[in-house]
Amino acid sequence: MYTSSKQVSKILLIVLPISFLVLFTLSSLILVINNSTQQHIHIHKHIQIKMAHSTCEGTLYPQLCISTLSTFPDLHKRTVPQMISHVVKHAVHDVRASFKTCTVIRKHLRHRLAPLDKRALQDCLQLFNHTVSELRIALSDLSRKYPSEHYHDIQTLLSAAMTNQYTCLDGFAYSQANVRDYIQDRLFNISRHVSNSLAMLNKIPGVNTSDDGVFPEYGKLEGGFPTWLTRIDRRLLQTPVNATWYDLVVAKDGTGNFTTIGEAVAAAPSKSETRFVIYIKEGAYFENVEVERKKTMLMFVGDGIGKTWVKGNRSVVDGWTTFQSATMGEFPHYSSFFTKLIVV
Repeated sequence: MYTSSKQVSKILLIVLPISFLVLFTLSSLILVINNSTQQHIHIHKHIQIKMAHSTCEGTLYPQLCISTLSTFPDLHKRTVPQMISHVVKHAVHDVRASFKTCTVIRKHLRHRLAPLDKRALQDCLQLFNHTVSELRIALSDLSRKYPSEHYHDIQTLLSAAMTNQYTCLDGFAYSQANVRDYIQDRLFNISRHVSNSLAMLNKIPGVNTSDDGVFPEYGKLEGGFPTWLTRIDRRLLQTPVNATWYDLVVAKDGTGNFTTIGEAVAAAPSKSETRFVIYIKEGAYFENVEVERKKTMLMFVGDGIGKTWVKGNRSVVDGWTTFQSATMGEFPHYSSFFTKLIVV
């Protein structure tokens, strides 16, 4: 079929304007969609920041809190416990990064570090493990149906996690090296995240706090004992030494199961769900007792003031860190307590 040039021109005169119109319409539509999308993003970002500002009000480090929460998707749909959990997870990430840094330092500088620095690094690694464990339990409590009922437990766990970072840094107080300079910034950041989390706890719906920031009933005594102490534990504390039932006996004269407290602790069950009582007979025990986190529900009973003594002999002067110089140390959360026992 033959098409003349006049026919082609006519077709072009019809098609070209239509094409331009379609292109113009599409361009306008795309521009409107882009503007709408940008406006939606701007509004969403504004809502995110406004929500973050509101939640972070009252924290000691508001800028850090706001920048952390602003990255949480759909913040306006999140509950306060979920927001706190988001901040805590950032702290956990920094703890793991700090653990890795300390591990690398210890490995590559092991021949150049002084004994005190090596002990301080070991303390930090141990404290980081404790911190991660404490923060995980706090996250678990925050995810419960009624986190307000676990307010004090979460508060205690977060406080311990925050203190761990400063205990780690204290180990380098007498150090001649500059190890502290490599790790302190991140550790301060961990403490700030945890501090912000603590401040936000009071905003959890259902939390009824007194003026001092704790549950009013938590500080009350019942029969001379804290209300959180179980009846079985109260009876154990009230029972005379000669009438108490013991799981293990420590005696320097060899009349018990062990002659040192450390041996008895090592023999105690791990992750016990019932109270495990260790009776320490009269005498002076020169040892530094370390109770691992897995040794839960321990109770130490001595023969009374002036009879059972536990004396440590480590000091900072001799090259020990403050953390390692404790006579009794590293007790798991709510798991151990002493009665009728003197610790020096």
